[in-house]
Amino acid sequence: MSTGRDTTGIPGKGSPGKARGDAKRRAVVQAATRAFVTQGYEATSMDAIAADAGVSKRTVYNHFPGKRDLFRAVVAGLYEGLNVAESDRLPPDQPPETVLPAFTRELLTHMRRPEVKGLLRLVIAEHQRFPDLAEDYLKEGKSRAVALLETYIASQHARGHLNAPNPATVASQYLGGVKEVMFWPTMLGLPVTADDETVIADAVGQLMRAYGV
Repeated sequence: MSTGRDTTGIPGKGSPGKARGDAKRRAVVQAATRAFVTQGYEATSMDAIAADAGVSKRTVYNHFPGKRDLFRAVVAGLYEGLNVAESDRLPPDQPPETVLPAFTRELLTHMRRPEVKGLLRLVIAEHQRFPDLAEDYLKEGKSRAVALLETYIASQHARGHLNAPNPATVASQYLGGVKEVMFWPTMLGLPVTADDETVIADAVGQLMRAYGV
């Protein structure tokens, strides 16, 4: 039975007010991403972020009490695509030879994004003055993405497809073998001459030779 009340203006899921709030939050995070990558952490001001996002400074603080909270949101936003749909990305019923190449291609594409590389350079450059940034980068971004691979390797060990009682070690070795060749040189401005598919195939082959059952 209808109560006769008009609830369209009440904030809630799907309401216009919530949609506007979400849009402003996204605009703030996008503006902060641009500012952090181009100006660094210390030089970025909340005033400048508000101006770029087209919102008031009060709006910024309503969503993010401080600059570090905003930095965490930037990291989480950049890694969001890698931190969802774990079962679809690394299905435990599929063998490593099948799923790891696609996962690694996606990971390399993500890591080569200018925003991701810029944020990592920021963390490295400003670590002495702001050591907590590294912790935030790992917690909100990199560690969550790596955890997907660790979980998958653990599932393969449980199923008897891999002899990998320490999934974290195996994941680190696998990712290290790829990133040392394909990613870290680019952070130093050095050319990469290796082919993605060759490096990925070699890394998967090494994993299976070392840990395959």
